[in-house]
Amino acid sequence: MGTIENKETIRRIYAALENGDRSVFGASVQPDYVWRLAGQSSWSKRFAGQEDVRTNLLKPLFALFATEYRARAINLVAEGDFVVAEIRGDVQTKSGQRYNNEYCFVFRFRDGKIAEIVEYGDTDLLERALGPYEDAVRQVAAH
Repeated sequence: MGTIENKETIRRIYAALENGDRSVFGASVQPDYVWRLAGQSSWSKRFAGQEDVRTNLLKPLFALFATEYRARAINLVAEGDFVVAEIRGDVQTKSGQRYNNEYCFVFRFRDGKIAEIVEYGDTDLLERALGPYEDAVRQVAAH
């Protein structure tokens, strides 16, 4: 797969996420993909492999949401194995906070699927709306 196909994969992922459909993303990642949240927040961590991402990032994150998470692509730029995406997300949390982060994602592809994601966003909003990462993990473990 090449640059055009990689960019189209990201376009399809976010077209689905505009409607709350996360399945396209799940089908578009390598089993050993890495997701790294950049910055200095409690959520700024590196998750490696589908199981680690699902268990230690997505499960605690989505457990905080009261509504369906939606995201849309604003701009996509691709070169070689990389696609850079400007994204707007929006969801209401169970605590009543609106989590409407603006992101820049850097996706690296390998063999037509996402091998690495580096996520840049408003880490202050992340902490205010979602609370500390460790609290989210404890809440999931308690249920």
